[in-house]
Amino acid sequence: MKELKRIAIIDDTDANRYVLKKILTSQHDYEVVEAGTGREGLDMIDEHTDLVIIDINLPDMSGFELIQALEARLGKDNLPSIINISATFVTGKDKAMGLNSGAQAYLTHPINPDEVLATIALLLESNNRFEHIQNQRNLAVARSENLETEKIMLERFMRSLSHDLRSPLTAATMVVKLMQKKPERRNEEMLQILDENLFRMKEMIANVLDISHASLGGSVPLRGEKIGLCGLLNEAVENLRLQVDNPLQLESGSEDQFVYWDKQAFLRILDNLVINASKHGVADAPILIAQRRDQDDIVLSVTNQGSMPEEVLANLATPYFISSKSDTQGWGLGLPIVKALSESFGGYSTFSNQSGQVCVDIHLPVAIVNA
Repeated sequence: MKELKRIAIIDDTDANRYVLKKILTSQHDYEVVEAGTGREGLDMIDEHTDLVIIDINLPDMSGFELIQALEARLGKDNLPSIINISATFVTGKDKAMGLNSGAQAYLTHPINPDEVLATIALLLESNNRFEHIQNQRNLAVARSENLETEKIMLERFMRSLSHDLRSPLTAATMVVKLMQKKPERRNEEMLQILDENLFRMKEMIANVLDISHASLGGSVPLRGEKIGLCGLLNEAVENLRLQVDNPLQLESGSEDQFVYWDKQAFLRILDNLVINASKHGVADAPILIAQRRDQDDIVLSVTNQGSMPEEVLANLATPYFISSKSDTQGWGLGLPIVKALSESFGGYSTFSNQSGQVCVDIHLPVAIVNA
């Protein structure tokens, strides 16, 4: 069904309003409303009004003043099309004043029905074209902004890729070549170096794939299994003690809580948080890992001494964002991955600075949502 165009008639003479309404309602495309004073018209006209016919000589204000009041209320860019009409202000100077005040057309009594309808049709068509052009412009601006964002993301990705992925790849390649050249050097130490660097590359690629899923508007695919939370946390913290120099303190509930989670995804959340705290927090200061219940959620808190830069807090969902205040090279993926994985579980994460400490709370349901 075709949408009706809303046209308002503002005229204090009943006969004039009757004639105009009769002309307009002969067309099935118009919804007509009317008012007898400028104040009534001002209250009636809104952003859904397509066109206004304003008599110049109103009892409480002039038609010119009404246009100014409409502009003040709606904004110049949101004004409907305006036609001034008058039986007494009919000189060229009067018409010029009306057009200069914001009207797009100026008609005089006695009116000609064909002229009225033609003028209205022309103005409404112009409005449609202008709206179409404006929509096209807005779409082009949005596309340009998206392209610029993608360009920045690509630059960040390439910078991180060339630095972080090249290092373990080069190390692994050198170890393999050395063992090929001198088989007698093929010992446990060499194999350990190779294994560690291959694992680093595997983790980096997994991070990039997860961020790609999240960036495309989806969630990270998860596979749930029944796990005892106390055992999971103890195992994870013991492994993390081998990776960071900071003392790790674990506070968990006395009773074991069973959860239905993706174990590897949860470990990546915890690993990212603890390793990030170790890299950017106060050296050798304790990192507290605490677990508690909050109604139906499990809350994992990681707290360390230090302060998270405000620009990092503002870019938690921005992959490859590297703080200008950071002395540590990295992908800028750790915190966005924590956020993306938490949301994929059906939970959420909060990051804050509190009294000289960085506090991160991860709220996760006992079972993965939609698992």
